[in-house]
Amino acid sequence: MPRPRPDDEKRRAMRDVGLYTTLPIIIGVGPALGWWLGHLAQKRWGGAPWLEVGGALFGLAAAARQVYKVVRQGSRDG
Repeated sequence: MPRPRPDDEKRRAMRDVGLYTTLPIIIGVGPALGWWLGHLAQKRWGGAPWLEVGGALFGLAAAARQVYKVVRQGSRDG
């Protein structure tokens, strides 16, 4: 198997940096968006803050799933 060219290694490293710098954004936006949607639902239908909490937990679960996919993709390619 031929050795990868230095350009290929550099591109792969930059792609990995791009993938892994999106993780904090994913972790922050997921729960915030879930909370916001829960807040809108709570304003519309009223009630206790359970829709906000449920939305934030749903967003956190979605963010965790996306982080898992990104990490798995990065480790599979490497």
